[in-house]
Amino acid sequence: MKNRLRRLLRRGILVLADIVILYCCALFASYAVSANLQVVYANTLPIAGIIILQVAILMAFRLYNIRLVDSSLDLAIRGAGSLLLSGLIVLVLTLTGTKDFAFAFRLTSVYASFNVLLLLGYRIVYRVAFSYHVRGSSGNGYPKTLVYGAGEIGLQLARQFYKKKLPFNILGFLDDDPAKQHSIVGGVTVLGSIDSLSEVLRTTQAETLILAITNLSSDKMRTALDTAERFGIDTKIVPSLFEMEQGRKTVADIRSINFDDLLGRSPVTFDKTPIREMVYGRRVLVTGAGGSIGSEISRQLLSYEPSQLLLLDIDETDLHDLSLRLHQYQAEFSQDIMPIVCDVRNVPKVDRVFEKYKPEIVFHAAAYKHVPMMEYYPEEAIRTNIGGTYNVFSAAVRYNVARCILVSTDKAVNPTNVMGATKRVAEMVASMLSNDITKIVCVRFGNVLGSRGSMLPLFLEQMRAGVPITVTDKRIIRYFMTIPEAVSLVFLAGTLAAGGEVMVLDMGEQVNIYDFATRLVKYFGDGRSEVVITGLRPGEKLFEEKLSDKDKTLPTDNPKVFKAIVNGTLQPEEFAKFIQFVYTMEPSQLVRILRELVPEFSYQGPASLESGT
Repeated sequence: MKNRLRRLLRRGILVLADIVILYCCALFASYAVSANLQVVYANTLPIAGIIILQVAILMAFRLYNIRLVDSSLDLAIRGAGSLLLSGLIVLVLTLTGTKDFAFAFRLTSVYASFNVLLLLGYRIVYRVAFSYHVRGSSGNGYPKTLVYGAGEIGLQLARQFYKKKLPFNILGFLDDDPAKQHSIVGGVTVLGSIDSLSEVLRTTQAETLILAITNLSSDKMRTALDTAERFGIDTKIVPSLFEMEQGRKTVADIRSINFDDLLGRSPVTFDKTPIREMVYGRRVLVTGAGGSIGSEISRQLLSYEPSQLLLLDIDETDLHDLSLRLHQYQAEFSQDIMPIVCDVRNVPKVDRVFEKYKPEIVFHAAAYKHVPMMEYYPEEAIRTNIGGTYNVFSAAVRYNVARCILVSTDKAVNPTNVMGATKRVAEMVASMLSNDITKIVCVRFGNVLGSRGSMLPLFLEQMRAGVPITVTDKRIIRYFMTIPEAVSLVFLAGTLAAGGEVMVLDMGEQVNIYDFATRLVKYFGDGRSEVVITGLRPGEKLFEEKLSDKDKTLPTDNPKVFKAIVNGTLQPEEFAKFIQFVYTMEPSQLVRILRELVPEFSYQGPASLESGT
C-alpha cells in the first residue's frame, strides 16, 4: 500500500510538472508567432482544455509509467507518438477556432516543438544528471573492475553501473571482437581483448574481473582464470543464460566462479511452449523422484502447472525432503503434490498407484546408475532397470497413459557395463510396449554434472578430506551437462517424439576429466590434494561415443535433439516369461540372458560374477 501511494504521488508530480510545462509552451508559442501573449490570455479555457487533453493522451501512451531514471528509447517512442497525435488535434482545434490555416500552422508547429523540447528534454536531463553521472576515482569504495564481454550482457552491466545498482567500479571492457577494440560501449571503453588481459591489468590496477559471456569456451575460460590468478585478482561471472531464462537470476546477480563454469560449455536454450502444452493441467507421475534427475524433473514440472504432481520413490527420506521443498516447507502432502513410497519392482503396488491416481504423463527416472557397483551386483540392475521399467510401462499401457518418457543414458550405446546394457534393454521395452494410445519415448543423455555419486561430488569430497583426487586415466573424456539443462532437454525431446523412438541430446563439447580435475584443484583446492591416476574401472570406457553423431542419428525439428538409429527388438511373449523369473534367477543366468538381449554388450565385469554373488 505504501509503495502504491509513493508511485501515485510520483506520477501526480509528473502530471503537474507537465501541465506547467505545456502552459509555458503555449506562452512561448504565442510570443514566438505574434510577439505578445494575448492569444493565451484571451483563450485561457480552450488552452486549459487542450492541456488536459494532451495529458490524457500522454497517460494513454503510458508515458507516466516510465520512471525518470529509466528514460530511454521507449520514452522517445511513446513521447513522440503521444505528442504527434496531440499536435494534430491541437492543429485541428486551432484551425477550427481561427479559420486561418497559416496562423494555426505556425502556432501549432512552434507549440509542438516546445512540447518535444521541454516535455521530453527535462526527463532526459534528469537521467543524465542523476544516472549517467561521472563517478569519482574511488568508485564509492567498490573494487576496480574489468568486464570481459562487451555484448548485450556487458552493456546491461554498464547500465546497472551508471545507475548505482552494481557494486563494482567498471574501468573498461575486454572483448575479442576486433570491430569493438578501443570503441565505447554504454559509456565504457573497450580496452583490449582477452589476449591483452595481462597488459590491461597492469595498466588499470584492476581488482576484479567479471566474465560477461554466457557461452565462453573452456580455453578462454582457462586463459582468463589463469591470468587473474597470476595477478591475484578476484574473478566473478554473470549467471548462465539458462538461469536467466528460468527467471532465477538476472544479469546483476554476479557470483564467484563455481565448479560448473570450469567446463566452459555453451548453455542450451529452447522454446518452452511445447513443454507447457504437454504438461499444463495434466496429472504427471515421476518415478525415482527423490534422485538428482527425478527431483529436478519434479521441480521444473511445477513451473508448467500440472493439475497434480505424483512423486514416486523407494527412498522415503529423499521423497519426504523433496516434497517439503516443493511445498515451500509449508506442508508435506497435498492434492497438488503427492509423494508415494513405492518400489517399481513391486508389481501390485505399481498397479494400485496407476489405478488410484490415473496419471496422464509418466517420467520414468527410477534406476540403478552406478557403473562399478552394478558390475558387482548385476542382478539388482537387471531387476530394477529392466524389470522395474517393464512394470511401470505395462501399467501405463493398461491404464491408457498418454505419454511416457524413459530417462536413459549414453552408456546404452555399445555398452561395456551391466548398467548400460540394462538401460539398452529398458529402451527396447519402451519400444515394444509403445502404441497409438500410450506413446513411450526414450531420451539418452550423457554425464550430468553434480548428480549424486557422479564425478564432481566425489572430487569435492576428496578435496574436503585432503586426499588425492582419483582419475582413472589421463586420456579419459566425457560429455557433460548440468542437471537443469539435461532435464529441460528431456522434456523437449519428449514433446518431439511420436512414440517408440530413442531420442538423443547434443551434449556439447567433450571434457577431459584429468584437465578438469587439475583446474578444480588449482582454483578451489587448499593445497592438500593432488590428482592421481588409478586405472580404468570394470566396465568403464576411455572414450564415449558422441550421442549426436550424424552417422548414428537423424535430425529433428530442434538442432539440440536427434533421433537415434538403433537395432534390436524384443519378442513380447518370450520377454514376459523372462520377467516372470527375473527375481529368482542366479546373477550368472541373468548376465547370460542380458548378453543375449544386447549382442553388442561387451561384458568386462569381475570373473567372480560368473559364479554368482
